Amino acid sequence: MNTFSHAVVNGDLIPYEQATISLAHPVFLTSYGVYESIQVDHGHPFCLKGHLRRLAASAAALSIDLPSQKTLFRWAHRLIAALPAETYALQILVFGETSGSPLLVAFLPKPLPRYASDLYENGAAAITFAGERALPQCKSLNTLVNHLARTEARRQDALEAILVSDGFLLEGARSNVFVVDAAGHLLTPPAEKTLGGITKEVLIAEMSETPYSVQESDVPIDVPLREMFITSTSMHVMPITRLDGKPVGDGRVGEITKKAAARFETFYRAAIRKSLE
Repeated sequence: MNTFSHAVVNGDLIPYEQATISLAHPVFLTSYGVYESIQVDHGHPFCLKGHLRRLAASAAALSIDLPSQKTLFRWAHRLIAALPAETYALQILVFGETSGSPLLVAFLPKPLPRYASDLYENGAAAITFAGERALPQCKSLNTLVNHLARTEARRQDALEAILVSDGFLLEGARSNVFVVDAAGHLLTPPAEKTLGGITKEVLIAEMSETPYSVQESDVPIDVPLREMFITSTSMHVMPITRLDGKPVGDGRVGEITKKAAARFETFYRAAIRKSLE
């Protein structure tokens, strides 16, 4: 049962239960829209401007004209100010103007997924799943392949499914992928083949200050791996120590993964503290 009191739709603060659309809305057949998810930590959004920039880029890919970044920023804070200073996910849904239906931009608070500490300490399991996003660089509402991949992951008691196409790892169903190859290089699949992430952007910048700068490179599904981890808004940096039932490297969380997680958490805490000032 939802416990949030309000949502914002096209700038208007309304009761959460009133944030609805008709089943006749064309978005259900066209998926003509984009979305974004932001972590709000005790009432303070993490990298809100970065998420709004990515939302704008996704909308532009579908020729959807959004309100200005300043307007979206103001709408987000209108909702955050109306809610208790708690930790949750702020989801932005954009339905494009089509077939007589006007542009709709909704800001909805949602529970933030939580993950057991054991997964961060000992690593999680993932599977591979054949498929890729219809428009890889656009966070569109067409998430069918992601849904199917995550359903299969749950069936196999795995945390995540890694999309694979033409023999190469691409991205997680809800995450970005990083691997450490046999030579010790930290790699992530090319940007033009995947959906970029804010957590990924931060991590690439943070790791550039270490001996393990991130390299964009195709990652064959059968390449020997020392380490693997995934990144997302809710998971931050999640170690993957089993892939398709087999250990990644020695089956333990690797040192580069630990360094990446530590650097991201330091950045995250500093960003939240700054927003509190």
